[in-house]
Amino acid sequence: MSRHYPIASHAQALAAHPAFAWEAVVDPSNSALDNARKRWSIQYAEKDIDSLAQRYAPEVAVIATPPQFRAGLIEKLPTLRAVLVEKPLGLTTQEGSTFLQECCRRQVMVQVNLWRRADTVFRMLASGGLVERIGRAQAVFGTYGNGLLNNGTHMIDFITMLLGEVSSVQAVSVNTPPYCAGPLDGDPQIPFVLYLKNGVVAMLQPLQFEHYRENSLDMWGERGRLQIAQEGLGVFLFPHCTNRAIQGEFEVACDRPQLLETTVGAALYEIYDNLANAIYNEVPLWSPGESALKAERAVEAIKESACRKGALIALESE
Repeated sequence: MSRHYPIASHAQALAAHPAFAWEAVVDPSNSALDNARKRWSIQYAEKDIDSLAQRYAPEVAVIATPPQFRAGLIEKLPTLRAVLVEKPLGLTTQEGSTFLQECCRRQVMVQVNLWRRADTVFRMLASGGLVERIGRAQAVFGTYGNGLLNNGTHMIDFITMLLGEVSSVQAVSVNTPPYCAGPLDGDPQIPFVLYLKNGVVAMLQPLQFEHYRENSLDMWGERGRLQIAQEGLGVFLFPHCTNRAIQGEFEVACDRPQLLETTVGAALYEIYDNLANAIYNEVPLWSPGESALKAERAVEAIKESACRKGALIALESE
């Protein structure tokens, strides 16, 4: 993995970034704590937050626990200025909203590790590079796996970043019992459609990762096609050109892709770098909690649509 992702873990990002002094770890596993002490020279390694709070007062916390273990965590760390948290914010949007409200009350910044928002190439595409290369999107297809709340959240947020806000959602294949997968118990895999406010429609299908992994997007524009595959490592541009069979027509050269150099291996470091700049220089967060919660609301609406036999579910306007 390190051949493609120079910074592949929170530990590597914390150890590498000069703005952070990584001095404490909380984990119930003795072996994890022993590894923290020996490999990373961590001074404060505790089994629970209460034990840590008696010895150490952090300004930043990286919250990598499953969402069901986060209740009350913020209030036990009164010196916090910011958190970097793994998605989802909660098992329900109510839990996620409660977490954000507590952080807001304490004036704690919340950066969510939806890492695609920090990738250099993806940010270039989102800021006009996508339209410049392929024009306005006509059709969008995607895949995800390991659970709707898990990687489905990533892909919904990614589509929002690249193409625009979601107005409504719809589950499809509702007669097939959902397949559950991934690190969150009972997390379903549901085919679904996103209807964006600008008229773009995106269709996503789930994959069973025991066969192979892939979270991907395939976007067909007015002047070409751009595919993001291999979980972001492959970004392929298929140019718009003269049709080889019919005079006066055009085609997308699907047999002649142009490869954009990948930068995803540095995205996790960049999300830490943005957090540091937000703390010290007051720049906007790239993946704030409120943005992540929108994707989680879409996930909850997709589940509701599946329960209601594929009904179209409109998302509340912010």
